[in-house]
Amino acid sequence: MEMKARRQKKMLEKIKIKTTNLSFANQVMLGGGIVCLLFMVFGFATAEPLKFMLGVLVGGVCSILNFKVLQLTLEKSIKMPPGKVPGYLYTRYMLRYLVTGVIIYIVIINPWINIIGVLLGLIVTKVSIYITEFFLTKERFPKGNVKDQKNKKGGSKN
Repeated sequence: MEMKARRQKKMLEKIKIKTTNLSFANQVMLGGGIVCLLFMVFGFATAEPLKFMLGVLVGGVCSILNFKVLQLTLEKSIKMPPGKVPGYLYTRYMLRYLVTGVIIYIVIINPWINIIGVLLGLIVTKVSIYITEFFLTKERFPKGNVKDQKNKKGGSKN
Protein backbone atom coordinates (compact mmCIF):
# COMPACT_ATOMS: atom_id res chain seq x y z
CA MET A 1 0.00 0.00 0.00
CA GLU A 2 2.86 2.36 0.84
CA MET A 3 4.52 1.80 -2.55
CA LYS A 4 1.26 2.59 -4.33
CA ALA A 5 0.86 5.82 -2.35
CA ARG A 6 4.47 6.78 -3.10
CA ARG A 7 3.98 6.04 -6.81
CA GLN A 8 0.81 8.15 -6.90
CA LYS A 9 2.56 11.02 -5.14
CA LYS A 10 5.46 10.84 -7.58
CA MET A 11 3.08 10.87 -10.56
CA LEU A 12 1.19 13.86 -9.14
CA GLU A 13 4.46 15.73 -8.74
CA LYS A 14 5.39 14.97 -12.34
CA ILE A 15 2.25 16.44 -13.84
CA LYS A 16 1.98 19.09 -11.11
CA ILE A 17 -1.73 18.91 -10.36
CA LYS A 18 -2.43 21.32 -7.53
CA THR A 19 -5.45 20.68 -5.35
CA THR A 20 -5.23 23.58 -2.89
CA ASN A 21 -6.35 27.21 -3.17
CA LEU A 22 -6.88 28.27 -6.79
CA SER A 23 -5.13 25.55 -8.78
CA PHE A 24 -3.77 26.00 -12.28
CA ALA A 25 -6.80 24.18 -13.70
CA ASN A 26 -9.20 26.51 -11.87
CA GLN A 27 -7.20 29.54 -13.02
CA VAL A 28 -7.46 28.29 -16.60
CA MET A 29 -11.23 27.74 -16.32
CA LEU A 30 -11.80 31.13 -14.71
CA GLY A 31 -9.57 32.78 -17.31
CA GLY A 32 -11.45 30.91 -20.03
CA GLY A 33 -14.70 32.44 -18.79
CA ILE A 34 -13.15 35.92 -18.84
CA VAL A 35 -11.72 35.42 -22.34
CA CYS A 36 -15.13 34.13 -23.44
CA LEU A 37 -16.76 37.31 -22.14
CA LEU A 38 -14.17 39.43 -23.97
CA PHE A 39 -14.86 37.57 -27.22
CA MET A 40 -18.57 38.12 -26.66
CA VAL A 41 -18.01 41.88 -26.29
CA PHE A 42 -16.16 41.74 -29.61
CA GLY A 43 -19.43 40.39 -31.04
CA PHE A 44 -20.95 43.87 -31.00
CA ALA A 45 -18.72 44.70 -33.96
CA THR A 46 -20.18 41.90 -36.10
CA ALA A 47 -23.15 42.03 -38.45
CA GLU A 48 -25.24 39.71 -36.24
CA PRO A 49 -24.04 40.25 -32.66
CA LEU A 50 -26.56 37.97 -30.95
CA LYS A 51 -25.70 34.96 -33.15
CA PHE A 52 -21.97 35.61 -32.68
CA MET A 53 -22.26 35.94 -28.89
CA LEU A 54 -24.33 32.79 -28.67
CA GLY A 55 -21.69 30.99 -30.72
CA VAL A 56 -18.90 32.19 -28.44
CA LEU A 57 -20.93 31.14 -25.41
CA VAL A 58 -21.60 27.64 -26.78
CA GLY A 59 -17.96 27.17 -27.83
CA GLY A 60 -16.61 28.59 -24.57
CA VAL A 61 -18.79 26.39 -22.37
CA CYS A 62 -17.87 23.35 -24.47
CA SER A 63 -14.16 24.20 -24.22
CA ILE A 64 -14.19 24.81 -20.47
CA LEU A 65 -16.19 21.63 -19.77
CA ASN A 66 -13.87 19.68 -22.06
CA PHE A 67 -10.90 20.96 -20.05
CA LYS A 68 -12.58 20.03 -16.74
CA VAL A 69 -13.31 16.50 -17.99
CA LEU A 70 -9.66 16.21 -19.07
CA GLN A 71 -8.55 17.24 -15.57
CA LEU A 72 -10.86 14.70 -13.90
CA THR A 73 -9.73 11.99 -16.32
CA LEU A 74 -6.06 12.58 -15.51
CA GLU A 75 -6.69 12.67 -11.78
CA LYS A 76 -8.62 9.39 -11.94
CA SER A 77 -6.01 7.72 -14.17
CA ILE A 78 -3.30 8.40 -11.61
CA LYS A 79 -5.14 6.26 -9.08
CA MET A 80 -5.70 3.33 -11.50
CA PRO A 81 -3.51 0.26 -11.95
CA PRO A 82 -0.90 0.96 -14.65
CA GLY A 83 -2.26 -1.68 -17.05
CA LYS A 84 -5.70 -0.07 -17.28
CA VAL A 85 -4.54 3.52 -17.81
CA PRO A 86 -3.89 3.54 -21.60
CA GLY A 87 -7.29 2.08 -22.47
CA TYR A 88 -9.07 4.40 -20.05
CA LEU A 89 -7.27 7.50 -21.39
CA TYR A 90 -7.91 6.51 -25.01
CA THR A 91 -11.61 5.91 -24.37
CA ARG A 92 -12.01 9.24 -22.56
CA TYR A 93 -10.07 11.03 -25.31
CA MET A 94 -12.35 9.64 -28.00
CA LEU A 95 -15.50 10.45 -25.99
CA ARG A 96 -14.40 14.06 -25.43
CA TYR A 97 -13.74 14.60 -29.13
CA LEU A 98 -16.90 12.79 -30.17
CA VAL A 99 -18.96 15.13 -27.97
CA THR A 100 -17.09 18.15 -29.37
CA GLY A 101 -17.75 16.92 -32.91
CA VAL A 102 -21.46 16.45 -32.20
CA ILE A 103 -21.67 19.99 -30.78
CA ILE A 104 -19.93 21.43 -33.85
CA TYR A 105 -22.29 19.47 -36.12
CA ILE A 106 -25.34 20.79 -34.24
CA VAL A 107 -23.98 24.32 -34.53
CA ILE A 108 -23.36 23.97 -38.27
CA ILE A 109 -26.95 22.90 -38.96
CA ASN A 110 -28.36 25.50 -36.53
CA PRO A 111 -29.09 28.89 -38.16
CA TRP A 112 -29.21 30.77 -34.83
CA ILE A 113 -25.55 30.25 -33.91
CA ASN A 114 -22.50 31.73 -35.67
CA ILE A 115 -19.87 29.06 -36.43
CA ILE A 116 -16.99 31.58 -36.25
CA GLY A 117 -18.13 32.50 -32.74
CA VAL A 118 -18.17 28.82 -31.78
CA LEU A 119 -14.66 28.32 -33.13
CA LEU A 120 -13.44 31.34 -31.16
CA GLY A 121 -15.20 29.97 -28.09
CA LEU A 122 -13.49 26.61 -28.52
CA ILE A 123 -10.04 28.22 -28.16
CA VAL A 124 -10.75 30.15 -24.93
CA THR A 125 -8.97 27.58 -22.75
CA LYS A 126 -5.87 27.71 -24.96
CA VAL A 127 -5.80 31.50 -24.74
CA SER A 128 -6.39 31.27 -21.00
CA ILE A 129 -3.51 28.79 -20.60
CA TYR A 130 -1.14 31.12 -22.45
CA ILE A 131 -2.22 34.10 -20.35
CA THR A 132 -2.05 32.14 -17.06
CA GLU A 133 1.41 30.79 -17.87
CA PHE A 134 2.59 34.27 -18.85
CA PHE A 135 1.59 35.67 -15.46
CA LEU A 136 2.91 32.64 -13.54
CA THR A 137 6.26 32.98 -15.31
CA LYS A 138 6.38 36.67 -14.41
CA GLU A 139 5.75 35.77 -10.76
CA ARG A 140 8.55 33.20 -10.71
CA PHE A 141 11.05 35.40 -12.54
CA PRO A 142 10.13 39.00 -11.73
CA LYS A 143 13.35 40.59 -13.04
CA GLY A 144 15.00 39.44 -16.23
CA ASN A 145 14.71 35.99 -17.66
CA VAL A 146 15.61 32.50 -16.51
CA LYS A 147 19.21 32.87 -17.68
CA ASP A 148 19.65 36.02 -15.56
CA GLN A 149 18.31 34.18 -12.48
CA LYS A 150 20.79 31.32 -12.98
CA ASN A 151 23.69 33.76 -13.36
CA LYS A 152 22.78 35.45 -10.05
CA LYS A 153 22.99 32.08 -8.28
CA GLY A 154 26.40 31.33 -9.74
CA GLY A 155 25.15 28.85 -12.30
CA SER A 156 27.21 30.24 -15.20
CA LYS A 157 30.91 30.92 -15.66
CA ASN A 158 31.37 33.61 -18.33
